[in-house]
Amino acid sequence: MILKNARNLEGKKIDIEINDNKIVKIADTLDGEGIDLEGRLISPALIDSHAHIDSNFLLDLCKEAPTPKFEEALKVLMECKENLSENEIYSLMKKSVLYYIKSASLYVRTHLMIDGQKWRERLDSIMKLKEEFKDKIFIQVIGFIQSYDYFDDETEERIWKAIDFGVDGIGGQPHLQPSLEDGIKMIKKIFDIATQKGILMDFHADYSDDPNSRFSEVIASETMKRKYFNKVSLSHLLAMHSYNSDYALRLMRWLRESGISVIVSPITELEGSGAFEDYPKRRGIPRVREMIYNGVNVALGHDDIQNQLNPIGDGDLLKASFALMIGDYMYFSQFFGDIFNLMTYNGAKALNIKEYGLKECMKANLVVFEGKNVKDVLVGIKPRRMVISNGKIVYENSYLESIRI
Repeated sequence: MILKNARNLEGKKIDIEINDNKIVKIADTLDGEGIDLEGRLISPALIDSHAHIDSNFLLDLCKEAPTPKFEEALKVLMECKENLSENEIYSLMKKSVLYYIKSASLYVRTHLMIDGQKWRERLDSIMKLKEEFKDKIFIQVIGFIQSYDYFDDETEERIWKAIDFGVDGIGGQPHLQPSLEDGIKMIKKIFDIATQKGILMDFHADYSDDPNSRFSEVIASETMKRKYFNKVSLSHLLAMHSYNSDYALRLMRWLRESGISVIVSPITELEGSGAFEDYPKRRGIPRVREMIYNGVNVALGHDDIQNQLNPIGDGDLLKASFALMIGDYMYFSQFFGDIFNLMTYNGAKALNIKEYGLKECMKANLVVFEGKNVKDVLVGIKPRRMVISNGKIVYENSYLESIRI
């Protein structure tokens, strides 16, 4: 297959030849017949670095939360998840995969809840789905301690069982433990297990408006002590929004030195921040522009899809990027390249993905946008024109917009 008359993220016109599942040649012009993309923007497939596939589309089967308050909505969500049958769990997960493919997120890191009653059903379903769609989408599974339960021996044993199921990494929420000491204990135990097995870690870190929530510094310290560089991520990091600048800048230095990635999900962070406050309310998104400037690898996630926490989510990373541009004042053209990096190359670094990129010899996982430059794509948020997975077209939208006055 030859793709002709495309434009890369730098605005250069290119032709691309694909053979089997690889990009074999990129040139200004290639001989032979091909698909004329008419100057549309092309990039590597998008990477959703933070999802909860086992929580998506819960509103298909359960009631909406009667309150916008994050903690109360989360309680309704958890009750719904624990009352699903295994067939329902699998069916909703499969629906999620189809949404991701349609929006060109061909790489997805999902946090899968391994506590609670239905943990086996969730793990069975995600592993079945991962195998079924392995030629279409890459799903990376983080076995995740989601609840407020105390991190005891039984919880630790659950992590080991999840690893036996084949998860790619593990994580938890240390700020939900009953004390500082208990949160640190959780972090160190998860590090013990992950480093022994050589797997990834992704913590919901300091997911709070509390400026005194500082478990991220413990995670950075453990990463450096154990020399476990470039295998650890911090999701949300909401508290950074409330840290004083002196501390925030010092933390950024240690995140950079330890190779820790910070994964932001701006829709969820805007939903959760200020939940316990009257006006004025905090904005909640961590300091993305400052982290990028200080050399921290920042990646992007959409997070929830049509559940009690985000009833209007659809999994489209372009909508998450739009929320980020507004939430962290990144709507100026000087930041558009950074926004694209968050959902492409930075995500590949966070997820440890190899053979990724719009380069020769890389895997042919690509997206053609309905726009001719980066601004058109970020502002328009139109359906993707074409999605290519492993060298094959898996989604195509040739609808032409028409306005009659």
